[in-house]
Parts: sequence; C-alpha cells; structure tokens
Amino acid sequence: MHLLENLSQPAQTMYNKMMNSMPEGHIYTQTELTELVGISDPLRLMGLIQENMNMGLVKMLQQGDELCYQAIKKEDAEKIQAMTKDEAMVYSYIESSGTEGIWTKTIKAKTNLHQSVVQRCLKSLESKRYIKNIKSVKYPTRKIYMLASLQPSIDVTGGPWFTDSELDTEFISSLLSIVFRYVMSESIPTEDDKALVPAPKNKKTNRKSTKNEKKEEIVYDQLSYPANYSAYPSITQIHEFVHTSGITTVELAQSDIKALLDVLIYDRKIETIDHGMTYRAILGATADDETSAEVSEYDSIWSYGPFL
Repeated sequence: MHLLENLSQPAQTMYNKMMNSMPEGHIYTQTELTELVGISDPLRLMGLIQENMNMGLVKMLQQGDELCYQAIKKEDAEKIQAMTKDEAMVYSYIESSGTEGIWTKTIKAKTNLHQSVVQRCLKSLESKRYIKNIKSVKYPTRKIYMLASLQPSIDVTGGPWFTDSELDTEFISSLLSIVFRYVMSESIPTEDDKALVPAPKNKKTNRKSTKNEKKEEIVYDQLSYPANYSAYPSITQIHEFVHTSGITTVELAQSDIKALLDVLIYDRKIETIDHGMTYRAILGATADDETSAEVSEYDSIWSYGPFL
C-alpha cells in the first residue's frame, strides 16, 4: 500500500517538506508549517494536515497549550495502517514510552482494553518484531515493552554494571583492580622504568601464604613524588586508558569511570588531589584481589551508591 498515492498533490508536498526540511522526528508548530508550505489560510492548512493524519503520515502532539505536528516515516505509517485498531492503540502507547518502556498493567489502564485483548495485541506485535520485552533492574518482576528498534535507557538496564538485570560483581571487581593499578602506576616515580624497588628478601611481610604452598615473599618500598608534583592522572586520562587498553568491550562513559574511582576512594585505596581534578594511590594501598575485589566489602555502596 503506497500511502502517498492516496494524498492530494498539496498534501504530498507538505509531507515531503516536513520529512526533508528538518532532522527526522522534528515537531512542527502550526506557525512553522504555515511558513514551510506557504499557506496562510488556517482552514486550508488544517485540511492538508488532516489529510496526512488520515493516512497515518502525520501525528498530532501537544506541547504545553499548543498543538504540534510530526511527520511519520512511510514504512512506519504503512506498518501501523496494517494493524488492527486495538494493536495500533497498544503500539501507540508503547511508542510514546520511548526508551523507558511501559508496563503491561499501564497499557491496560490507558487503553481500557480487556487483559486478554492486550495480551493478544502484545503477542502479535512482538511476533512481527515491532516491539520487544525488556527487563528492568528497578522492577524485575514487571513485564515491560518498548519498540524493537530502541535501546532501553540506563535507568532500565542499570548501565554497564548489570548483565541480564543482575549486578555483575565480577566485572566491577576486575575493573576496580585494573583502574587502581593504573592510578598506582602513575602515582609512583620510576627509576630506570621501575616503579617499585624490592626490599631485602628476609624482610617480614603481612601477606599470608596459602595452605598448599609457601611462596617467597617480597615487599616493596614505595617512592613518592614531591609535594608540588602535578602530573597525577585525571579522570579523562583514566577513561582514555580504559578505552584504549582493550580490557573490556563494554562502552564506558567518564561517569562510569567516576563511579569506579568513587568506590576506590571509599575503600581508601586512592585519593583526590588538586581540588578533585586528579587522583593518586594512597601510600601502602594494595591491589591484592583479597582486598580490592571482595564483593562483600562493596555491598553497601553497590546497593546505594554509584552503580544504581
């Protein structure tokens, strides 16, 4: 079905100008449309708008007290035209929910359709791959739908810290250790490219040997930069290190790196200096997995802090 063929020439011209004059999804005011198509007669203008709306090529929106209009892609309009009335209604509410998605109970309340009708519509739309069911970290027991072409927001997925709606503690712990080691490597001056200097082998250490083996233990004397040193890594540098190192395929934003740094500060492994602009390791802090990657140590901050 070619919807444009069912329009008058002026209505086709209006639609084409709405699609091509501004970025996709632009919402036009009536004043903008008047200038766009060069029609000052409001009745004639509304007639062309209505003609497009009848074909599903334009939809009406309300922004504040003003009615506005948005052009719909032909393929999307044809898709909706092929739906039943109930399916189109359910689809419209799912579409309007954007990247947050919408709960099935909310769909039922808004459409005033019987539960069985809502379920039938959802099943049909999902089978055609128009919509998809998503999991929410905030509401794991709710059945939520959104358009199949969209990606759920971070509020829904929990961002990079969640896998299948579960907090990925192993991934977080690995990144905490990697970020800490990088900050530590940038916090200690080098001597011939060596950041740490071994102490005598017979020096006692606090590290415990395993039950099955006893490893020869060495400890390190940490050197430190002078008080006026100002080249400690910034969050931008740390983010760049994680991004270019290839240690993870997950896309992490600077805000995600900030969340990791906040946990390391909370655990007294690093500290901020230069008014919070740069970071350095705290003297004596260790990257030992037993102290930096124990899930139990971070339970409270994971539950209430930067990872939610």
